[in-house]
Amino acid sequence: MTVEQRPDQLSKWQQQAMTVPESLDLFLGGGRGGGKSFLLAALFLRHCEQHGSNARCLVVRKSFPGLQDLEAEFRTYFANVYGNALRFDGQKHRFTLPNGATIQLDQLERENDFSKYQGKSFSHIAVDEAGQYNSPSLVDRLRSSLRAPVGVPVRFVIVANPGGVGHAWLVRRYALQEPWKPYTDPATGFDFVTIASTYRDNDFIDRDRYAKNLMASCATDPELGRAWLDGDWSVLRGAYFATVIEEQRVMLEPWPHKPKQQPDDEWSDYPTQWHFYLAHDFGVAAPSVTYLVARSPGAKGPDDVFYPRDSIILMDEETTTHPDDLNAGLGLTVPDQADRIKAMCQRWKVSPSGVADDAIFNRTGSQEGSIADEFRRCGVAFSKANKGGRLGGWQKMRRLLADAGQPDVPGLYVSRKCQVWWQTVPALPRDPRNPEDVDSTAADHAADACRYALQGDYRMPRVKIKMW
Repeated sequence: MTVEQRPDQLSKWQQQAMTVPESLDLFLGGGRGGGKSFLLAALFLRHCEQHGSNARCLVVRKSFPGLQDLEAEFRTYFANVYGNALRFDGQKHRFTLPNGATIQLDQLERENDFSKYQGKSFSHIAVDEAGQYNSPSLVDRLRSSLRAPVGVPVRFVIVANPGGVGHAWLVRRYALQEPWKPYTDPATGFDFVTIASTYRDNDFIDRDRYAKNLMASCATDPELGRAWLDGDWSVLRGAYFATVIEEQRVMLEPWPHKPKQQPDDEWSDYPTQWHFYLAHDFGVAAPSVTYLVARSPGAKGPDDVFYPRDSIILMDEETTTHPDDLNAGLGLTVPDQADRIKAMCQRWKVSPSGVADDAIFNRTGSQEGSIADEFRRCGVAFSKANKGGRLGGWQKMRRLLADAGQPDVPGLYVSRKCQVWWQTVPALPRDPRNPEDVDSTAADHAADACRYALQGDYRMPRVKIKMW
């Protein structure tokens, strides 16, 4: 929003957005500079004018510093409408309109912050910069405060740009839906409309200058700058692995798991032997992710493709990732997780053993010992991944992804069966404080398990089965 745009002026995109029935929730998910903040103010103004003191609006962001800019924009907007009749409480960050309607801006960063909304009611709630939330759990919980008297419509609005730690869950739910066409969000059961804009839809800014400034702000990450300009959620721009993941090189169609028993002499010739093992990242409240990994001896796979020696293939995936939240686990115990891992290994007729995060080998203080000890008692044997430096592991992963498809050097290949990998790893953002690292607040559990698979030179014991 800019000072040049008056409250009674709307761009064509904003005018069209205002025609969406108030019974539908909104996802405003385009690029930067498209006028989403101005549209949000206009939506609130209409609601407040129609319903007076029964209209109570709330906008949350993850941090108070982020709210300051939005608060300044709202003050300009509503002051232009009401002048001195507008009241503003700076301590509560709350606007009170002459008819008694209220608009409050607040911060929601962690679970404890939600307590201040319990018992309160709002007729319209908007989550601004929703991509800053690594999980939709807090965003969804806000709906418990979305209620109003009979006859007053309630609405939930999510505002976001591509990139950020929440990119993956926003894509899964909203970003790639057909624009302007109502749909039901399966996670919440509510009806949404996705509408998007870019700076090109904003008639009230110097668009050429804005584009140059935005690209300059992303000088070290021009792909992210282009994503912000174009509002494109479908490509992997701005992500840590953006320049090295190409589906046509890295993604494999699922290999068959109908192994045939082979005599001992089938494995006597080392160059023909594939090695299979597990790579595991543990979690309870957070997801556990386990991969069945194949290391190539320099041979063809069942797809008749030659994989250079020491190429890594993620063949299958077992995960406790919550279906509606990529950063939440199912709360399964070690015995339950072990049963699921063993079932995956049984499908492939491989031994349930491999490598895991070094942390699960730490003693818990109980008589039972470590998490790794509990897995072993349940029939799954893990060794330490000896993961070493986090940055070194990411760089190795980047190199292997970049080399996938090369005929003479090892690469990293990932089956389409590994759905959580494909849903999260390509969109992982960089750590804003250290561009050489992945942002650890994002859904990085699949990436961690993959990184453990690449560390060292782990090899399973020789086996007597063959998959093809």
